[in-house]
Amino acid sequence: MKAENIVVEELNTSTLDGAIATIRSLPSYFYERDLRKAEKSYEAYVSGQLKESIFLVAKEAEKVVGVVGAVKRGDANEVYYLASFAVHEGTRGKGIGRKILKTLEDHLRSQKVRMLYTETTTASYCDETRAFYEAMGYEMVAEVADYWDINDPLALYEKRL
Repeated sequence: MKAENIVVEELNTSTLDGAIATIRSLPSYFYERDLRKAEKSYEAYVSGQLKESIFLVAKEAEKVVGVVGAVKRGDANEVYYLASFAVHEGTRGKGIGRKILKTLEDHLRSQKVRMLYTETTTASYCDETRAFYEAMGYEMVAEVADYWDINDPLALYEKRL
């Protein structure tokens, strides 16, 4: 599988189960509450309840191998939050994440969105995640100690579009 064989499209009812399977393929260190929150946001988007949001899936043939979603911040002008981002565990390292995130950013840029931000951790288990965001042009703008848990700080990243 190569990124050029990947088709990116908007999340819809026919790709919903694949998006959920993708988020469920993430490593075990993700909290169940976060996985369920992602699932609920996918379901809300497909049913039309998440206005001014965008959720995309990456597909190879008919199989969903990636999902990304951004939700508009209601309290800030032209700012979106990267609410969900996953590449299926078995397909990482092939450029799929780069392709789907760039597609999302291009869409938001065309809508005059000025900033996209996301949260992760500076704990070592997310070293690859932070390296990916930094390679994609995101900058860590804040760190909050013991946020997720003791010795598991919040890392806030932003990208100006």
